[in-house]
Amino acid sequence: MAQGTSEYPDDYLSPAFHAGRRAAFREKMPERSVALFFASPQKVRNNDVNYIYAPSKNLYYLTGLEEPNALLLLFKQPVTLLGKTGTEFLFVQPRNPQREMWTGKILGPAGVMQKYQMENVFTTDQFSGRLLDFAQLDTIMTSFRTEQILFKYPGRGDLLANMAASLDSALLQAGKTPMPSPATAILHQLRGIKQPEEIALMEKVINMSVEGHNRVIRSIRPGMHEYDAQALMEYEFKSRGSEYVGYPSINGSGANSCILHYETNQRTLQDGDLLLNDCGAEYHGYSADVTRTIPVNGKFSTEQKIIYELVLAAQDAAFAVCKPGNQFSDPHNAALKVITAGLKQLGIIQTDNQARIYFPHGTSHHLGLDVHDMGSRSTLQPGMIFTVEPGIYIPPNSNCDKKWWSIGVRIEDDLLITNDGYRNLSAGAPRAVEDIEKMAKAAGKNKKPL
Repeated sequence: MAQGTSEYPDDYLSPAFHAGRRAAFREKMPERSVALFFASPQKVRNNDVNYIYAPSKNLYYLTGLEEPNALLLLFKQPVTLLGKTGTEFLFVQPRNPQREMWTGKILGPAGVMQKYQMENVFTTDQFSGRLLDFAQLDTIMTSFRTEQILFKYPGRGDLLANMAASLDSALLQAGKTPMPSPATAILHQLRGIKQPEEIALMEKVINMSVEGHNRVIRSIRPGMHEYDAQALMEYEFKSRGSEYVGYPSINGSGANSCILHYETNQRTLQDGDLLLNDCGAEYHGYSADVTRTIPVNGKFSTEQKIIYELVLAAQDAAFAVCKPGNQFSDPHNAALKVITAGLKQLGIIQTDNQARIYFPHGTSHHLGLDVHDMGSRSTLQPGMIFTVEPGIYIPPNSNCDKKWWSIGVRIEDDLLITNDGYRNLSAGAPRAVEDIEKMAKAAGKNKKPL
């Protein structure tokens, strides 16, 4: 290891980024208000085994903290709590050497202050709803639905539940009702426009995902399994530093390519199948979302090529309207127009409204800390990152010529809106028929028989 390099990744979002996001949020808050951000609860998978902890993306966005059992309070105007005056107060779990032996280091207030450069950090046992005079506040903002208040503390005794119960009691006593919509509206504005540090992370995670898709194109062949495609894909993600997948990998072959969120991935790949791979890595909390549909034997059949190129034309039409000032719905409308005309020309449908039978989903969604991220669905603006993913899915026994059955095609790319158009961040994975076949053929001589 070179001198001066870190043993761990050093490209996390900076404390200055998170401080800037808190300041931007606070600027949009109404007067005499407080915003409450809880950490996500830990979830049991079975018996005494938890799922891998997934931090609240809103709390992570505002602080960088990835530990459970935390509560962030943001005030519009300065207040005094526990002898400290400010607008930001963070309560975190205390150090516990016995627990840390099993699960790893807990930062505690001192560690959080040092790592994230935050002031006014306390332990959860110092929190009480009585610390806040809710009667003096006009608006109590939350990032959760009121009926979740607050997770209804299912297991009294855990740190998060204790804080939730204490806060709930104080709110009821003050006659105040938390309001999720103001905080949600602010978060949509902020998270929907990516900052330069976020864009850099998105470029990294999308490149990891592109390499996974290219590995599958080069490696897949009849006799392998859908789970082999998943394993190849996720190996590339992990080997490049991805902590998780952004969502369960979709690797559907044959008729399974027509199931939009197919996740079983158990079928044996057959000669003549299409394989739809909808997979994305997650890195430092940010997710990619890329789809490529490829022929298992390296060569599209005539019918597969026709449907594939229709979807590709629809995606190109959607790309053409991805520019600032256009509506978020414009890419979908452009793609739907192309697919509708193409399906009618092929005799697969007879009327325009039947296109939704074979193209049942939207074309775009925001992308970032969540694979279906927060963001405005009105006007496209520079800094937005979103998907463009038209598709056609013709399952067996569809009301059309049998030659089209079991053809499912989706092509999905991740676009950044720029000042004068867009940049395709996932362009490194081939889209055109000839490019996919060329990549598969070039790798063919290295493919060993099963």
